Amino acid sequence: MKHLLFVVLDNKKETHDLIQSLSKKGINGTVLNSTSLKHVIQDEEEDTPSFFSLAHLTENRLVHNTTIYFLLEDNEVEEVKNEVRKFTKDFTLVKGGMFSTPVESYEGSF
Repeated sequence: MKHLLFVVLDNKKETHDLIQSLSKKGINGTVLNSTSLKHVIQDEEEDTPSFFSLAHLTENRLVHNTTIYFLLEDNEVEEVKNEVRKFTKDFTLVKGGMFSTPVESYEGSF
């Protein structure tokens, strides 16, 4: 059976290192820039510039996290979870979390 593993991590060097390590091991996934609802609200409240700035227009202020999801075989789930734990030092070095759910059906060439 396939499993869908979601990992959400703060954007840090270790997050990038984790992605590179998994790629070298042949593990593929989808990486998305993301932010929490808390940060969206905080950024909206702080998003009232007192003067015009080009940096303000080009700055991507909402990206605080990296969300990665993987479609994995049973035997790959623990391997990927262990890599996440290693690179985040059990989520003490890099804040975040992960969860998985079984996938009963899918179509495609994953």
